[in-house]
Amino acid sequence: MKKLLLVAAISVMLVGCNSSHTALSQTSSNANAAASNAVQSIASVEKQLPDWIKDDTVTSPLEAIVMGGHTYDAVSFCKPHDCASDFMITLTSDDNHKYSMIVHVKDVPDALNTPSIYATYQYIGQPDQQVKSVFTQALSQNPNWQ
Repeated sequence: MKKLLLVAAISVMLVGCNSSHTALSQTSSNANAAASNAVQSIASVEKQLPDWIKDDTVTSPLEAIVMGGHTYDAVSFCKPHDCASDFMITLTSDDNHKYSMIVHVKDVPDALNTPSIYATYQYIGQPDQQVKSVFTQALSQNPNWQ
């Protein structure tokens, strides 16, 4: 997420440099507005993220998932020392769209046996139903997920 914010900030700076050229002022103002919207969108998503995602995470790749003629690369991130309760799966489709699902499992004794019953899910990137099915398949790669 930090890399995404850096890219957005660099885009805004580059657009600002272009605005000094008078011939490109109209194009530049449109691009500046688009870059500003992108930064606001990223910032609003970042406000929704748990603190552990913004800080250090434990990362592990998952197997690629093929569904509906598309291949999705999956990576799992988790809260250090609490991977069973707080984790995120990020999917990158073959056309470079990125989606994430943040999972929080309530800290109750029964969650050890059936974490899916006590889980809440937050989606980022507006995944459709097919992508949500890919997330379900990615969760099933964890032998402890029931």
